[in-house]
Amino acid sequence: MKPYTDRVSLSDGATIRVRIERGATGDAVLHELNSNNWQGGGRIYWRGERLFLMFGDELLAMQNARYEFAGTLADAAEKAVAFFVECAENCIRHAKSEGIPVSACYGN
Repeated sequence: MKPYTDRVSLSDGATIRVRIERGATGDAVLHELNSNNWQGGGRIYWRGERLFLMFGDELLAMQNARYEFAGTLADAAEKAVAFFVECAENCIRHAKSEGIPVSACYGN
């Protein structure tokens, strides 16, 4: 499996992809790479078919049925991309409705 997913284009022309960092025990961390957010994006941890959002060293089990489980690393990477795209598109819509640059949603 490649260390990166394919890029997905967002409605504002930015792109998202996921960098896959494999662990020694078959687990993985999936890192969001969002061209709107050069400070670094979100992270999802995959272990034993479960997906968890990472906040620092804390894990929060995904609570949306679309993103809770992934049977394979490839499936986990696809779900991570879908999750990060959904979040980014929500940021883009929010920025447009508020009349602010998208970068303001990421703390830039």
